Amino acid sequence: MIEAIIVAGGRGERMGGVYKQFSLLGNKPVFLYSLERFIEYGVNSVILVVPKEKVSFVKELVEEFREKVKVVVGGERRQDSVYSGFKESSGELILIHDAVRPFVSVDIIREVVEGVKKVGICAPGIPVKDTLKLYKKDEILWTLERRNLLQVQTPQGFRREILKEIVDLYSKYSFTDELAFAERLNYKICWVKGDPMNIKITYQDDMELAKAILEYRKNYGNKF
Repeated sequence: MIEAIIVAGGRGERMGGVYKQFSLLGNKPVFLYSLERFIEYGVNSVILVVPKEKVSFVKELVEEFREKVKVVVGGERRQDSVYSGFKESSGELILIHDAVRPFVSVDIIREVVEGVKKVGICAPGIPVKDTLKLYKKDEILWTLERRNLLQVQTPQGFRREILKEIVDLYSKYSFTDELAFAERLNYKICWVKGDPMNIKITYQDDMELAKAILEYRKNYGNKF
């Protein structure tokens, strides 16, 4: 049984308090794009984690998927929301996805699932092309070696027993994604090729880029 936890609990502090996951992109909210891709792939169920004040609103939006989608209340941090979703899950393989990545593809979902089946943990990533610098305030300190660096995306997939070990660490540590917890536990993690279009909408500029991608797809399909 494969389940997806879509984390949509953020309150948009970096976009001035705008709930970016519920903002309209084209003719529907951002989170619906990825929800539809997981349904299309064929997951057994989706657990959608949202702020408490948005539960009724979201339930109305996903009414057509009510047999496969469960809406639950998230927490203050991303890991708190993942924990809320995990408590409601029962799948042997669990995918965790950012609701603000609307352009995830069925192919990426499929490849991550295959990676989990082989290794136990898998995520999509893109090798870093730009030169990276470590900085402090307005000063550049030194250059980081980019040769073995990845820009990691979601969905991140886990066998259930591994994710259980990860969520058990939530009360002790705070990291930005579940892979960091897996690293702490010394688990082997595989990666598959991500997609440059699988962007994360964090700032207003990202929303403008998402609109441009959507318009391109309307005109040219998925041929990038």
